[in-house]
Parts: sequence; C-alpha cells; structure tokens
Amino acid sequence: DENDERFTLDLSSALNALMADSQGLGMILDDDVAPSLMIGDVTVTEGNSGQTAATFTVSLSSASSKTVSLDFATADSSAKEPSDYSATSGSLTFAPGETAKSISVAVQGDVIDESNEQFLINLSNAVNTTIGDAQAIGTITNDDTSPKLSINDVTVSEGDAGITDATFTLTLNSPSTQAVTVNYA
Repeated sequence: DENDERFTLDLSSALNALMADSQGLGMILDDDVAPSLMIGDVTVTEGNSGQTAATFTVSLSSASSKTVSLDFATADSSAKEPSDYSATSGSLTFAPGETAKSISVAVQGDVIDESNEQFLINLSNAVNTTIGDAQAIGTITNDDTSPKLSINDVTVSEGDAGITDATFTLTLNSPSTQAVTVNYA
C-alpha cells in the first residue's frame, strides 16, 4: 500500500528525426489493498484496590507506506464507568511501517463479590486503512471470595403456656452485589 508514483523519460538527441516532444511521463498506480485494523479482546483480574491496566493492542494487517490514524472510545457493557473502569478516548497514529499500538484502560479494584463484568472499546474514523474488527471486549475478572453466611445462637425460655418465638439473625461477613439465598428448616 503506497502512493501512486510518477517518473519521466528524457530523450537527449535523435538521428535522422526531429524531436517534437523530448520527455515522456510514466505513472505507477498503486494497486495494493490498504491494510486492515484489528483490536484484540483483553481479560484482567480486578484486584482489591487501586487500578489495574487493561492493555489492548490495535494492529495493522500489514505495514503501510502511508500514515494511518483512527479514533477510539470506551463504552459501558455490564461494567460501568467510573465504578468499574475509567473511561478513555483518543486517537492513534501509525507512522509508515508501524504495525501495532496500545490502548490502556484503568480497571478499578474492589473487595465486592460480583460477577465478571465487561466494557467495550470502539474504533472509528480510520484514515488510509479499513477497520476489520471495530470493537474489543474488556473482561474484568472478579477475584473476590463469596461472602460467608452466619447464623447466631438463640436461647429462649419456654414459658408455661402459648408459643415463644426464637428469632435467629443471618449475617453476611461482607456485602454482595448478587442476591444471596439460603434454605432453612
């Protein structure tokens, strides 16, 4: 993939003929297909605090002799910004010959038991290329243990008549974003 190229052929002298035009112009047309952009999916473990980088690789299917550029932006899926990840957007530019660039997204750590979550990176506005894969999925793997369920002990006096309730309290040792269900008998 390159620009069309021009060249000239100059005639310097002729025997037994007059020169009406001493220069010819030649053109080499570029018939190569423009490279295609792709972005890979990424999976990261969230961590318990701070931020972990989810690093996505944007690559060209082959090197180009032209400068290639594109825009990118994150989007919510089951993961929500800003509690699960930090939104980011911008542009990438590939100099001639370059075939890979990175996009880094900060994933927020927590100690809440939850399902694995996903966010997206969308590619758009490509210049001097086509987009073969316009979207990547970032999966945030939950690394928190399920909360522990406890029940307290109860002592009641039976009384002389009627019914006396014994009230038990169930507690979780940490909050959960998921519904917790327990059977009892």
